[in-house]
Amino acid sequence: MRRLRPAALALVLLAGCFGPNPNVTESGKGKPLLSVEFPDTAAPGSVETATMTVENPGPGDIRTLAIAFASVGVAGASGPLPADLVPLTTTSDNPAVVSITPEPQEVSADGVVYYFGPLPEGETTEIEFRIRVPESPGPAANSVTAYAGEETDRIRGLRLDTMVTG
Repeated sequence: MRRLRPAALALVLLAGCFGPNPNVTESGKGKPLLSVEFPDTAAPGSVETATMTVENPGPGDIRTLAIAFASVGVAGASGPLPADLVPLTTTSDNPAVVSITPEPQEVSADGVVYYFGPLPEGETTEIEFRIRVPESPGPAANSVTAYAGEETDRIRGLRLDTMVTG
């Protein structure tokens, strides 16, 4: 019995050092796995394809898959911030988004959140956004997140960026 106490204590302390699993929500559901392909460089005003692959690791289905774009900055930047690839707008018809495949079921009023159908546990989907790159040369970027519309803590994001050259 004396040997079990130190082992149990070590197990509790070890678990406390690493904390909760960052890939799982507090309710125990997996956060979507997200990857994005986009050109490293683009010509001013060109239309480029952002291919997003989203996987639902489960447990549990995602009833509404949401893809959202947000502005990004650079910590400690001494120069200008990157231009938005997909800027906030005053309408759901964002002029920077030329087309989306598959078509979203709904778009937010500011044109930066796109809602798609369900993504069952263990399934993967691919969504293509054809984006008109800004006219001004320099860095252009957004953060992009994939999340469960019904459980917003099931979220994962990354940076979508390119260098507008020319």
